[in-house]
Amino acid sequence: MTTPSDNLRLSVIIPTYNRKESLLRTLKALERQTYPMNAFEVLVISDGSVDGTAEAIASLNTAYRLEFVEQANAGPSRARNNGSQRALAPLLVFVDDDIEPVACFLAEHAKAHENDANLVLIAPQTGPFGEPMPAWIEWEHRMLQRQYVNFVSGVWEIGPNNLYSGNFSVSRAALLEVGGFNENFTRQEDVELGFRLEKRGLRFKFSAEADGIHRSSRPFKSWYRTPFEYGRRDVQMSREQEDGGRIMAWARKNYSERNALTKFLAKIAIGAPIMEGLVLALVRGMVFYGGRKVALLACSLLFNLRYLQGMCLELGGRRSLWNTLEGREQPQDAQAS
Repeated sequence: MTTPSDNLRLSVIIPTYNRKESLLRTLKALERQTYPMNAFEVLVISDGSVDGTAEAIASLNTAYRLEFVEQANAGPSRARNNGSQRALAPLLVFVDDDIEPVACFLAEHAKAHENDANLVLIAPQTGPFGEPMPAWIEWEHRMLQRQYVNFVSGVWEIGPNNLYSGNFSVSRAALLEVGGFNENFTRQEDVELGFRLEKRGLRFKFSAEADGIHRSSRPFKSWYRTPFEYGRRDVQMSREQEDGGRIMAWARKNYSERNALTKFLAKIAIGAPIMEGLVLALVRGMVFYGGRKVALLACSLLFNLRYLQGMCLELGGRRSLWNTLEGREQPQDAQAS
């Protein structure tokens, strides 16, 4: 006797929080997949949504198996873990609630894993170029697009630090074996997971074809907070991971590749409260009151300065930050300055 789960090969997990309209677009895009409708399920985990998401989902009649789960607000890591534990299929595909998968999205994820159980497939979150968007969202999409081009060409090697939870797939068994997402992390939880998956023996691959159109509605306040949290979390991970020195090596390399203006502003401002506040205020003003080119440049400066600001706080001060970036000191040895 067969059960409804016998044909399932993929479980698509979508965490959501008060994004009813974009979530509905994501679910409709999954109706247009070339992959067989009876071979995948979709689990929507509502992380305390209060915008009518539950009622909207209840009115849907999808060709694929759709399960809606509500949990108290606890963050996307808890939601993804909740979905992973409930999933019935051996392969998990994670997609965010503001991404519209292209028609071959699931077919490409499934194909990549056919003969490789130890694979993490990372795929694009392409911006809707040609549509109006704030400067900080356009800048983010441009930076991601640059990464994708370099992954495809082989100029950049893909690894755990490139794991973005908005569009990736992995074996359910492997994910559960390493303990799922770290629910204590509100940022960089996907990268932190990537390092644990790598330690288990999984390798990383990029697929440009398993694309999802990312219509981000993130306000500036949220975007501005993100690189600061990245900087803090990278230092924390460097302390917690057995090979955490790699994380700081990447941070040093990335800083060494920054342009002269970024380095100059970082050196005079980060960790010096008055100057830091003045510089960040000036660059924020450029985002809103400069032309588009000026605003995009300002976004680049802000992202890098805020990342270093987060590192500086977590390391204990300006002296430890520059000792770490210049290779004179490891984060675990840093002393407050």
